[in-house]
Amino acid sequence: MITRIRSKRMVVISDLHIGNPFSGVRRKTVDFIHWASSSGYDICLNGDGFDVAQVSLSRLTQDLPEVLQALKNAAARGRSVYYVVGNHDILFEHFLNDWGGVQLAPFLNVDCGAARFRVEHGHLYDPFFIAYPRLYDFSTWLAGFALKVHPSLYRSWIAFEKFMGRKRGIAGERASFLCAAAKLEERGFDGVVFGHTHHRGVARLPLGGAYLNPGSWMLSSTYVTIENGVAELREFCPSPGGRIAG
Repeated sequence: MITRIRSKRMVVISDLHIGNPFSGVRRKTVDFIHWASSSGYDICLNGDGFDVAQVSLSRLTQDLPEVLQALKNAAARGRSVYYVVGNHDILFEHFLNDWGGVQLAPFLNVDCGAARFRVEHGHLYDPFFIAYPRLYDFSTWLAGFALKVHPSLYRSWIAFEKFMGRKRGIAGERASFLCAAAKLEERGFDGVVFGHTHHRGVARLPLGGAYLNPGSWMLSSTYVTIENGVAELREFCPSPGGRIAG
């Protein structure tokens, strides 16, 4: 099982939820993987890439092969490809080995230049998930059913979380995520990347580091680059390198 790696250039995306009936990100995910591997980036899917908790088998069997093939093609080009396990794909913890060049991990400690970054899905810092795991699972199932009936409810909920969000940290997130990132910074990390919350953004940490969340590709095409010892939030668009996300 791999947890510590070195990478000169890496991109991190999160929460694709491929297999979820609401997820329609297959095409842009494949395009992004092709662009990233062609541009010399290692690739990390930071949890909930494949959705097992709210799965539609017909959608999963339609989307999964093409995405996995794109990842394998990236590995064949000599890029390192990592899949960090999240809560919607938590059963993958029983298979922490390679998938034909795709390396599974519970988290990654990434050395880049003189800097060190922590990449983790972040569900272990969600107080609801930790305190009430059975209720969380039931809520996840119920939310999946609601999405099938009214997909627009997802965007409405995300907008509501942003509206009710705290002033510190990333809008829409609970304070526990910024607190967890700050504690990781105290352990010697220069930057922290979480997923899980589906809220994209960047927040400064007490010792000068950065906490970044690329959000969910079901909402936007944002990703994190880790390059030359610096982590940045960007948005995937046709021009090479994308643009820095606001």
